[in-house]
Amino acid sequence: MKKVDWRKLKEHYPWRFMGFMLLIFSIPKLYDLTNVYWIGKISLEALAITEQFEFLSVSIEVVNETIPFGVLALVAQNWKNHEKVLKILKAGLVLQLCFSVIFMVLILSFMSQFVMTIGTPPEIVGITKMYLGLKALALPFEAVAFLLLICIKSMRRGKEALYLVTLSVILNMILDLFLISDQSFSLHMGIRGVALGYVISKIILAIVAFAYLAYILRIKIPTFIRKIEFRSLFKPILKIGKWTGADSLTRNLGYMGTLMVLNLIGINEFGGYGLSMLVMWTLIIPVLALAEGTNVVVGNFYGEKRYTDMRRAIYISIFLSFIIMLSIAFIGLFTWRGISDFFNPNPDMVNYSVQSYMWLMIPYICFGVGIIIKSLFFGTGETKYILFISLVANLCIIAPFVILVRTGFVAATYTNVMAQFFIVFVEDLMVTIYFANRLTKRITGVKLISIRNVTNAIRRYNES
Repeated sequence: MKKVDWRKLKEHYPWRFMGFMLLIFSIPKLYDLTNVYWIGKISLEALAITEQFEFLSVSIEVVNETIPFGVLALVAQNWKNHEKVLKILKAGLVLQLCFSVIFMVLILSFMSQFVMTIGTPPEIVGITKMYLGLKALALPFEAVAFLLLICIKSMRRGKEALYLVTLSVILNMILDLFLISDQSFSLHMGIRGVALGYVISKIILAIVAFAYLAYILRIKIPTFIRKIEFRSLFKPILKIGKWTGADSLTRNLGYMGTLMVLNLIGINEFGGYGLSMLVMWTLIIPVLALAEGTNVVVGNFYGEKRYTDMRRAIYISIFLSFIIMLSIAFIGLFTWRGISDFFNPNPDMVNYSVQSYMWLMIPYICFGVGIIIKSLFFGTGETKYILFISLVANLCIIAPFVILVRTGFVAATYTNVMAQFFIVFVEDLMVTIYFANRLTKRITGVKLISIRNVTNAIRRYNES
């Protein structure tokens, strides 16, 4: 058996781009940690108030997973065609701005009904409405900035995307210091300051991101606005984005239903779960970076019809993700309570955070593998399978669970919620593998996930 040629391995896998993706995901998370630290110092219930934004953020996610994923697939597949990229960008910006403005108006118009529906505890309803209302104002700017960043990354411009992300983090940290920190020069604006800083940062980021992308692509603004034809790209973007948007809506409706059950249980349970997710999603940053980078790489190889390289890139990312998640599971056994306690002084929330980790340690290993496999659907633009996966989980597991809890047939307990999450994560991986094999069989003639195919792909690295 031949030794692995590491030079050729490097050629098949964009390690440098993945390194930039890791930094792009890591740097903002450092800010998130400091932000939660300052919020935790405002009051004991401050984290529970800001966690109510989870209900709004999952709704915002629907907007940011509709048009942007259509843009990602098309730009990644045509990343070397400058004229085509400009058309895709313009069409995406028009659609993204329209959708986000409409969504912002709906949120602001029905804020009272929204807060009532999500089951916010009565003692924090007033301040929650103020907090969510302010953050909703930033939605169009956040949506536009998100799309612009996706476009930059889809062209494998990792370094350029990193510049923008770093600027955003520095800006947010400065705003936090002056608006909500416990420093002597701070305005000490509390929860209102958290929301105001968010709005200011998103407005500035959207403006800077557009200016920087115009510089990267050598865009002449008057020509871009008046002469770049873009209407023909509406249909291709929506053809891909409609499935990811429907998936996001389906998935987040189920997630919101579960969050409503947590709200019924109590503030400490809800805050403890939010704390555990803060820690977990901090630790899995490398996996999230791998997944988004693999989305782009799959699109690049698919557009160039390099199907073997496409599969190999997915295999390498799966292996790396699996090793990372195993390491997190092991390290968490000794450090989870200490990390949770650092970010929140409420002992009850910390206890529920530890319970979440013990329940979700294994399911998140499944998540780490599944999110990489799903890169196949995003990169190729075959996003209907993403929706099918979400429908299976929501219709067969999540919706029945929420209905049974709301009707009193199943007790609203923290243990029951965690058990539901466990089942969903394992089922999601199994269904993802099934649809991935169907798609690769149709495109390349072989299944993506089988022991023989993976072994042969690794063995043939020196023969490509």
